Amino acid sequence: MPSNTTTLYINDTSIRLMVTRGKRITKLADVPLDTSLSSITTEGKEAELVAKIKNLFKSNKISDRKVILGLSGLHCLTRPISLPELPGAMLDEAIQREARRVLPVPLEQLYISWQTVSVSEGKIQAFMVAIPRQIADTLVRVLNKAGFKPYLMDIKPLALARLAKEDSAMIVDVQSKEFDIIIMVNRIPQPIRTVSFPEESLSLADKVVIVKDELKRTIEFYNSNNSDNLIQPNAPLLVSGELADEPEVYETLAHELGYQVSPLTSPLKCLKQLDPSHHLVNVGLALKVMTREAGPLLPNFNTLPSPYLPKPISLNRIMAIPAGVVAISLIALLGITIQDSAANIEEASFQLSSNNFLIQKKQGQKEQLTQEIAAAEQQLASYEAAKVNFIAALNNINTNGDNINDDIEAIVDNQIDEFEINSISHTSGRLIVNGWAESEEEVMVYVRKLDATGRFLEITISTLSRESGIEEGEEEEGGGEEDDDVIMLYSLGIKLGGAIW
Repeated sequence: MPSNTTTLYINDTSIRLMVTRGKRITKLADVPLDTSLSSITTEGKEAELVAKIKNLFKSNKISDRKVILGLSGLHCLTRPISLPELPGAMLDEAIQREARRVLPVPLEQLYISWQTVSVSEGKIQAFMVAIPRQIADTLVRVLNKAGFKPYLMDIKPLALARLAKEDSAMIVDVQSKEFDIIIMVNRIPQPIRTVSFPEESLSLADKVVIVKDELKRTIEFYNSNNSDNLIQPNAPLLVSGELADEPEVYETLAHELGYQVSPLTSPLKCLKQLDPSHHLVNVGLALKVMTREAGPLLPNFNTLPSPYLPKPISLNRIMAIPAGVVAISLIALLGITIQDSAANIEEASFQLSSNNFLIQKKQGQKEQLTQEIAAAEQQLASYEAAKVNFIAALNNINTNGDNINDDIEAIVDNQIDEFEINSISHTSGRLIVNGWAESEEEVMVYVRKLDATGRFLEITISTLSRESGIEEGEEEEGGGEEDDDVIMLYSLGIKLGGAIW
């Protein structure tokens, strides 16, 4: 008889539950949340979440205690990693060092999980997921208090990517507070982005504008770093969430971007009265243990932090009974062994003398090799230090370059009608933007658009003054200046949130 699989997806807005029996979905349920996971910092708030989870299982008559847990990609980080081929014992340390180098958050605040996805030509390709410790600890603690035990865990972007049937595809999922963009190339997610909307009350049309801009930027970022494997026109674009409910909207989006769009679907069978379209994350979680039904996605590993993984059965406990039997047998054999050993001692003494001579000879060779190795290690250490400094400098240049490009792009792209930028200058950590606008309103609209990008720490209108738009010596027909010829000269001071130019 097929066994049940229970999946539980928890984000900042809801708890979504799904039960499958074999390859068939048998139950779907959800309950809204009125608080974000990151704000659950007291026992009272934890108790509220525990009660919601208990009531959700109880009202749907679900008795399973073991669950596959999913959480939002918000605040989580992913990276494909390329490393030289290393022994297995050294690989975890190498991944930790690479994580410390590439991740913008201290490792002490994260749980790191990873999986080797391929080994070829002396290179190891791995995929890494970093989850905030505070969120993971809270979720597992809440589930344990509710009487449940997660045995597998995954993040939402990877769960959705597991539903794609193509080796390479773009996936866009739009929810009420956030959206996900996943670019999967050759079965491996490359850029993964989970972005919060600036406001909760945005219309779908406003959300689509934001999603379209972010998707373009993500594709451009990927193509600029992968010129030998570009995302091609008419590439598949898979949509889910609020976007999948509006075919006209996503078809218009596909036409504007030039990609083949279709909704993301579940490969599992389902009762007619159930609609899995809003539980696709749960479906992706279930596919972690249904590899035949899952898509070609390569990374499929347990992101449940190591402190919460099931403890292996002690080898001592397994061997306790057999060891007792063996001990009795050894006692019986001990007497025979002593007699045989006495006869062998004399022969062993002769062999020992011979071996001592060989050891002394090898010891001299070892000392010489040790000196040579020490010299080589010293030289290697100097090379390694130079390499670290070079990589750090190069990464700093790349990071600052990306931030600079994004800052200028935000300033130029958000320009509106009847608003002109005459000059952009900078000092340490600040930009000065000068120009003119038809009226004060255009200046305020532009400032609000820049602030909505979230890129800048502070935007200040340094000066704002009226000035006639007529050149000196010119007059309007009729003998005087009109209000339409008056413009607003402005100067904006912008405090940067990224690189310091």
